[in-house]
Amino acid sequence: MKKMLLTGVLLALSGAGAVKVGVLLPLSGASSVSGQAAKNGYLLALDEINKAGGVLGQPLELDFADDGSAPAKAVPEFVRLVTVDKVDFMAGGVSSATSIAISGPAKQYNTFMAWIGAAAVPVEDAFAGYPYFFHYHPWSYYNFEAILDYFKYLKRSKGAKNIAIAYEDGPFGSAGIDQTVALFKKAGFNVVMAEKFKTGSGNFGPLVSKAKAAKPDIFYWVGYDTDALPLATEIKQQNLNVGLIYGTPPSWPVGFEKNPLSDNIAGLSLWLPSSPQAESRKFVAAYKQKFGNVTEEYFAPLAYVNLKTLAAAINRAGSTDKDKVAAELAKTNVPTPFGPLTFSKSLKTQYQGFKAGNWLHFQFLGDSRVPVYPIKFAQKPMVWSK
Repeated sequence: MKKMLLTGVLLALSGAGAVKVGVLLPLSGASSVSGQAAKNGYLLALDEINKAGGVLGQPLELDFADDGSAPAKAVPEFVRLVTVDKVDFMAGGVSSATSIAISGPAKQYNTFMAWIGAAAVPVEDAFAGYPYFFHYHPWSYYNFEAILDYFKYLKRSKGAKNIAIAYEDGPFGSAGIDQTVALFKKAGFNVVMAEKFKTGSGNFGPLVSKAKAAKPDIFYWVGYDTDALPLATEIKQQNLNVGLIYGTPPSWPVGFEKNPLSDNIAGLSLWLPSSPQAESRKFVAAYKQKFGNVTEEYFAPLAYVNLKTLAAAINRAGSTDKDKVAAELAKTNVPTPFGPLTFSKSLKTQYQGFKAGNWLHFQFLGDSRVPVYPIKFAQKPMVWSK
């Protein structure tokens, strides 16, 4: 009898599957630089989690899928992970357009979402009130709060008054553009141009010509890494004379900092490898040991933090029960490469992680991204070209 009971226990244990996390990322397409950086962050976190004992006593498993930076591909990949591969949790999510597209299936299948990107307000609208949606990346209005603060500094210190805006025609660039223009005007700026473009088209001639005629002090563009080089090329060819070119792609093209066209272009980042926090230094050392180089893309440490905190919450919950894991993840209060991470309510979602105070402004100076604002984090004076 004892032998039969013991055999039953062993069978039960052997039948208990490892916790599996589905990771939906843009490993190809317009957001692929961000997606590949995030994948490396997940792989590094996975190594550390499993070396420390895994999740619920077994090695954690990741199941990666490529959304191709396209909603039409993201939806079937998401459904496959949830219904065929039967993952316990979903992580990833960089593109706003793909995240909006999968919001319906996510709610249909009652999926637990630990999401690292997708900052556009329509994504927040799509997941408003959903109890299993944890958003790590600041929403676009937090991003803009940081940008406006920097531009106000440029207005005070450099006399910047006129802003030309170029924005991609998808949710990332277009959502909230009217409010962006209104807030710039309220802050005392003249918006001399607000022109949309199709991301990845490479056709910036007419747009830059229009900006040149408008004579801005700041040229501010919102798009993806695929837009950075053709836009910078056109700006150089037409000799656009501005004080600052400022872009907000989620990631920049690989090797862009080595191209002379990047000189003095400024941008926004949640993190840089030069960030002084102890957790940042640990991450940089571990990343370099695993991959042999150092990334400047913040989606790598963001994915790393995402998986580490999700795994810790599952272990504290002692099960994969979504309500128990959500309750534990909501209690998160840990140091990260970005600073402390806690979750609180945003305008429409219950669990928002990082907010406006985590952003850094940098310039491409001397083949690297150098923090220039806030002033207390500046490593070199910014270059104002006008």
